[in-house]
Amino acid sequence: MQSLRRLLMASPPSPDSPLDAVYCVGCNLKLTLASLCPRCGGTVMFGSSSDAMGPENDIPDESEALVGTVLDRYHIELLLGTGGMGRVFLARHRDLLRRCALKILRPNLIGRDADYVGRFVAEGRAAAALVHPNVVTTHAVGETDGFHFLEMEFVAGRSLQHHLANGPPPSVSEATELILEITRGLAAAHRAGIVHRDLKPDNVMLTEQGVPKISDFGLAKLIRDQDDARLCGTPHYMAPELFLGQAAHTGSDVYALGVCYYQAICGRLPFTGTDLRNLHHEIATSDPAPVTHPSERVPMEVVSTVAHLLHKSPEHRPADADTVIPLLETVLGAIRNVGALLREAMADDNSIAFEAIENDSRWVLQASQPDGRQQRVFVELSDPDSLVSIYSTCCEAVADFDRIALERNGHMAHGSIAIRSLNGTPHFVVINTYPQATVDAEELRRSVHEVAQQADRVERELTGADIH
Repeated sequence: MQSLRRLLMASPPSPDSPLDAVYCVGCNLKLTLASLCPRCGGTVMFGSSSDAMGPENDIPDESEALVGTVLDRYHIELLLGTGGMGRVFLARHRDLLRRCALKILRPNLIGRDADYVGRFVAEGRAAAALVHPNVVTTHAVGETDGFHFLEMEFVAGRSLQHHLANGPPPSVSEATELILEITRGLAAAHRAGIVHRDLKPDNVMLTEQGVPKISDFGLAKLIRDQDDARLCGTPHYMAPELFLGQAAHTGSDVYALGVCYYQAICGRLPFTGTDLRNLHHEIATSDPAPVTHPSERVPMEVVSTVAHLLHKSPEHRPADADTVIPLLETVLGAIRNVGALLREAMADDNSIAFEAIENDSRWVLQASQPDGRQQRVFVELSDPDSLVSIYSTCCEAVADFDRIALERNGHMAHGSIAIRSLNGTPHFVVINTYPQATVDAEELRRSVHEVAQQADRVERELTGADIH
């Protein structure tokens, strides 16, 4: 037990410790002298100057000796990492035989801060009140032999920070879906009267299925504790008013959410001051660099939403995460990936084959008909109308066919006959349209089939051929 206590104590700097150690102000990774953090791309700064960044992130080599240690009902298997308030271990519950993440309070810091244990226990109680698929579940809070601990759900995955730094960049649509899920978890906290105060990609875990879960409520506070205005959080994700000493609030969590959204799309942080003073000045007075994606155009709906979340004035920012949810749902509807919806719609449909894809705005499908005939169907995304058009060619629009085409048009329950110019020649087509913001996979699947059937019926009736 004493060895466990000793290993959790922060070791004092040795005489030969480098004096030029630096810390990333984006994720607080301790580094040797460098200009950019290799993990998150954030700028680094000298020293660890305030609670905003927490204790040093170095982990003694002896930590490996914790493997096999038993604490209360937990068998500690592996050190997972170090946070601002304690160390997190992979453990196995003795009675329930389940793996969990065990967060153990740093004993050496108790003497430095009289409120330390209280804040640690408050974290456990705050987190335990949240039961949501996008929040890491806290199962228990306890104390044994002088050690205070939290038992949390073990998420078998990596942090969002790791994925953003090491994986391929998410598409704008994927980034929006991800942030929307995080917002839903944050909204559950806000509804419970809890402000996270340190929301950032390093505090969001992604399950193996890609589900984001907010973790580390170590800086969380109850909304009613408005007198606590200590500087807290990670500087790059802090709202301007926090640097001025104002208490954290749901709106400052929204600002941090906006930074996460910006980072997920752009692959960089909106502000990159070289030290806290410069960073504060940038956040307070400068506009962030334009919202851009490495490989695709960023729709204006996304740009304006990011700007709304990052507004410097809390009065002009969404008040809480619940207010953000409908904004992101609207954005997602407007920018949703029609190609992905089409693939989802046709995943188990053997009668539909993708023939061509053009610039993620036009898809050509081949629809097999029951009698062996084939019909080519086009799905096009129009801009700026944000409409999805589904059409299929019947035949050339000659005067002799006008009357029959009009009669057929009057009896169509789905779509209508229109005239489109194809290669400079007018053709009859069967067409249907949907708003991009609301169309779903089932509507696309059904419409592709019905448009193909109607167009093939008109083509056969007018020409007897099977050309289109």
